[in-house]
Amino acid sequence: MLKQLYSIITYEEAVQTIDAGADHIGLVPMQDGGVLAHRVEHDLVDKIFDKCRERDVKTVAIMLNHDGQEIIDVCQRVKPDIVHFAGMDFTCDEDFATKIREACPGIEIMQAVLVDGPGALDRAIEYSKFADWILTDTGLAPDTGIGASGETHDWDIDKAIVEAVDTPVIMAGGLGPDNVEEAIRHVRPAGVDSLSKTSIKYDGGHMEKDIEKVRLFCERADKAAAELER
Repeated sequence: MLKQLYSIITYEEAVQTIDAGADHIGLVPMQDGGVLAHRVEHDLVDKIFDKCRERDVKTVAIMLNHDGQEIIDVCQRVKPDIVHFAGMDFTCDEDFATKIREACPGIEIMQAVLVDGPGALDRAIEYSKFADWILTDTGLAPDTGIGASGETHDWDIDKAIVEAVDTPVIMAGGLGPDNVEEAIRHVRPAGVDSLSKTSIKYDGGHMEKDIEKVRLFCERADKAAAELER
């Protein structure tokens, strides 16, 4: 079971999050989009991503802007393993998938799906034609795009998506140590993602990972996955 943890801000919490069991580390590289307090300077992204590669952890660049060329420019600069399209105003399509893969050889594409009703299944099927990963999530806000709401959604739709597509699905949306086992048993995704329920949030938009909750999230995700394999 892949455990994907967002949104890393500092090198120290990146190392601690990896130590706690994360398989994917996601962050928002400096760009014209997203909450300013969550954006990470590119030189620091380099340091974090280097540590991830050293530890065999996949790196994810979260994109919240609406400028395709800027997305390509940022990916060429920080060289993530995966680019996550999470913005409200810009979703990937087959043409752009071809373009960014040509510009950034080897990059994988993760497209977020807003699970707001049955229409999410149709969108996920369409995205699965070109995406390497599908991420199901809750919430839609100008500063955070699809996600970062801390709220759950209808898991039956996630389950339908998992059953309908061959693309691996990472389940997000209000997941934490308290409900990740139930989510895995119900949906059986390829991976689970956590931001809000494994973070400490401060006034002004600043946050940091709650490492004990990250550890519990990863342990319980692995436990649920192991039980399903018996």
